[in-house]
Amino acid sequence: MTTKLNKIIQIVNDEQGKDFILSFKLPRQANIQLVKELNEIKTVEVKGILCSVETAEDAEKARKLCTWYLQPHNREKVEQYFNKWKWLFQRPYETSSQEMDMRVEAMIDNFEDLPADCIRYIYNQSIKSFRILPPYADVYALVKTEYESRKHYLDFFENKVDELQ
Repeated sequence: MTTKLNKIIQIVNDEQGKDFILSFKLPRQANIQLVKELNEIKTVEVKGILCSVETAEDAEKARKLCTWYLQPHNREKVEQYFNKWKWLFQRPYETSSQEMDMRVEAMIDNFEDLPADCIRYIYNQSIKSFRILPPYADVYALVKTEYESRKHYLDFFENKVDELQ
């Protein structure tokens, strides 16, 4: 099975960035595309979690690219997704509706900074995978690897921008 990845595009604004990452069905596909685009920058090399860059200019390009792949939804959109959970999931045993509302609100607070594609993936997978409102750890586990890989790349290139200047 071959995955057709999008062509490299120039992203001009935040909305275009969100639309771009939402064009990927899975966060894993977005990460594959991110690595491909990072490796096309002249002095950047990314292999798994190992990264290298030789110039500050290329480090800055890579940093900007990583920030596009971390574009979050606005809070209203995150609330729109997760407030539906109150009706889609059964309450955990011996949990009141007020406690369930508070758990959903806590998840919204914790997830509002996740990339838009990860939020959509969490929502879609959760409603297929869980009957009872899942704990935060189970939900975060759905995108942990992909999200933390992107954060790792961003942190690396931010440090290299500072170091190489």
